[in-house]
Amino acid sequence: MYRIFLFIGILSMLFVACDKDKNITTMGPTGQHTIQLSLQGLFPLNGGYHYEGWAIINGAPVSTGKFNVNSNGEIVDLNGNIIGNQEFQTTVDLSNTVAVVITIEPDNDTDPAPAETHYLAGDVNGSAAMLTVGHGSALANDFSSATGEYILATPTNGSNTDEKSGVWFLNPPSTTFGFNLSGLEVLANGYHYEGWAIVNGQPVSTGKFNVNSIGEMVDLNGNIISNGELQIGGDFSSTTAIVLTIEPDGDVDPAPAATHYLAGDVVGSSVDLSVGHPAALGDDFNSASGKYILATPTNGNNTNENSGIWFLDLSSGMPETGLQLPAPPTGWEYEGWTVINGIPVTTGKFTDPAMADFSAPYSGSQSGPPFPGEDFLMNAPAGLTFPTDIAGMTAVISIEPSPDDAAAPFTLKPLASMIPADAVDHTTYDLGNNATTFPNGTVSITVNGATQGLQLPVLPAGWEYEGWAVINGTPVTTGKFTDPATADLTAPFSGTMAAPPFPGEDFLVNPPSGLSFPVDLSGMTVVISIEPSPDDDEIPFTLKPLVGMIPANAVDHVIYQMDNNSTGFPNGMASIKN
Repeated sequence: MYRIFLFIGILSMLFVACDKDKNITTMGPTGQHTIQLSLQGLFPLNGGYHYEGWAIINGAPVSTGKFNVNSNGEIVDLNGNIIGNQEFQTTVDLSNTVAVVITIEPDNDTDPAPAETHYLAGDVNGSAAMLTVGHGSALANDFSSATGEYILATPTNGSNTDEKSGVWFLNPPSTTFGFNLSGLEVLANGYHYEGWAIVNGQPVSTGKFNVNSIGEMVDLNGNIISNGELQIGGDFSSTTAIVLTIEPDGDVDPAPAATHYLAGDVVGSSVDLSVGHPAALGDDFNSASGKYILATPTNGNNTNENSGIWFLDLSSGMPETGLQLPAPPTGWEYEGWTVINGIPVTTGKFTDPAMADFSAPYSGSQSGPPFPGEDFLMNAPAGLTFPTDIAGMTAVISIEPSPDDAAAPFTLKPLASMIPADAVDHTTYDLGNNATTFPNGTVSITVNGATQGLQLPVLPAGWEYEGWAVINGTPVTTGKFTDPATADLTAPFSGTMAAPPFPGEDFLVNPPSGLSFPVDLSGMTVVISIEPSPDDDEIPFTLKPLVGMIPANAVDHVIYQMDNNSTGFPNGMASIKN
């Protein structure tokens, strides 16, 4: 009887204590303790899957309750009833909680331990924890540095058809052409160089460039091209030759200009470039020779005879062709020059050294001989006075691109000589051969295999990646994977040929209901999602670190970029009311 009275007395004391302060929610370890969740961005889980909260106390997880969210993002119990104030109550003392974790649990879960699929987590600071995907007890990465590239291609059909009906998260094979060039000059007025790989007899551009004043390769904005390397997509190991052309300003022609400058055959994986290759100017000009006289036949009065130069030979007593030069190929022509007091002055352009050149801007009114040359009698350029004695000056024959990039002599000067200081008119003088100074170069060819297009962190246990193409509003999987450098786990829509060893899919067969394959993916959307494993649904999970809109004018085998979408990841807060 005494024990009964004692028990009643203790109960009375507790009721009195509670009545004195109605705000007290816990009374020691047997009272109720509350954790309140405020969550943003969570996705309703299907198939009986649900979320569960866990308080980490003394290193051990303690469940704070199972829940799901509805379509409005409100926290609900497993029967779909909204949980008031988003609060969960437990008899466990939460005062020593150091962290809170939200997991994804399977249907009919009765395991007292958390599933591997840790979703959100945060350390307790004071009485609250900020919950993020990036916490070390969740996915351990915020995915802000994730990047993705993809191409459209259908390698599994083996026929190079319907190439825009597949998406592969990779960088395709590429080829690096390493140019090492000597003697090239800066091209002016928008003119530029362009390299061409000859594959199966067809030219493929390796890229446009120019050179700066010290001979370094630069892009068309003047930026130095590192190591002289130009890279293009594709395996160009079957390249048989390299050709360097001179292209005009604003060039958009996919074919090379006629002005072939340097060329060479591929031997192994390297090329020696020269002017003399048949695909360039076709001659090394080592056998070129020239003769000239000083005279001014166009003034008709035998005065100022040292103020004109004519590229002819009078050694036999009769005027004969003075220049022994090969016929220039299409895209090139010759030009004569006299460098007068440091200023190069043209004597006219020509293609046939046995005929007159195409202009006579400084000559007199009389006819000149039927050979290239010029009298410097009138219309002197700025800084000069005509007539002028050109003895001691320099005579040059250059090879000029046609059309020409500048009004100065081009770098190809096969013939050049100083005119003797005591030169006598109508006397034949020799031009020296200058071909050893011609530009040249080498090209190395390096084929780079396909590389992974996705830069993603390793996922913890309980998670895996999945690729998707959203086709006419329907998300279609490209396969699940854990390593972006290896193939994904399935290929339900691909053809029968071997696929690249990277995530991706060809949409060729077995289309889902409402779709038809093959299908042009241009204008569709590609997604990389992070999926719980096992997965609650056959649609993309809410974690989509990478998303990309495929261009409406997409071209197959061209690399496209995905956007980082991690700023929209779920987050939340857990408040402990102990």
